[in-house]
Amino acid sequence: MNKSYDNSYLKWKSWDEQSQFGDLSPKLRAYYKAEIKRSCASLPKSSKVLEVGFGSGSFLSYAKHKKWDICGTEANKHLVEAGIRSGFNVILSENLKPFSDNIFDLAVAFDVLEHIHKDNLIQFFAEIKRVLKPGGVFIACFPNGDSPLGLRHQNGDITHVTAIGSEMARYLATQSELKIVFLGGQAEPLLVRDPVLFAHRLLTLPIIKTLNFFTNLLITPRSWFAFYSSNLTLSLKNK
Repeated sequence: MNKSYDNSYLKWKSWDEQSQFGDLSPKLRAYYKAEIKRSCASLPKSSKVLEVGFGSGSFLSYAKHKKWDICGTEANKHLVEAGIRSGFNVILSENLKPFSDNIFDLAVAFDVLEHIHKDNLIQFFAEIKRVLKPGGVFIACFPNGDSPLGLRHQNGDITHVTAIGSEMARYLATQSELKIVFLGGQAEPLLVRDPVLFAHRLLTLPIIKTLNFFTNLLITPRSWFAFYSSNLTLSLKNK
């Protein structure tokens, strides 16, 4: 195993034996719901879903709650063992070679692309297209390479190797022949159970939207980008 992904890394991420694998907070539940909604993915029960790099297992729990047929991959054997113990269908793999063509309705990669070397990203997107059904959707979230607000996330993890901005995201979509459904700041759902978070978003979201509008108007009027978001979300559809 890569030294960067050993037990000390898992402990730092709070993904060690002391943590609860698959814990799904109300905040994360609202976040996943919002990201899937704006991806325009239609996912009835038993839809086949793939999560690349499932980490702590929170999205696995969300998908299980939705009664989707979820499979997860990880490069860390300890996380795979934790997933298996928790009853999830997960495998140890650093690529998508174990999967057949055209089998998934949805594939997600939350905080994964920044771990992939730039030279390998085109091949990764090609593999995503290969495993998606026609009309299938891919959702990725990663630190915002267009903004200094993304630096804390990008530089805060020793395993991050690639910064991705909106133009690179568009390039990867074009090269993989996947259609962009959404490209912008990470979802910040307003309807959350945490009263402090609700009040904060109620106050700040209109301000951020206004600042972002004028920043784009002044700097890049013909090319909109989410300057005031620390993370970007890219949703793609297989043509």
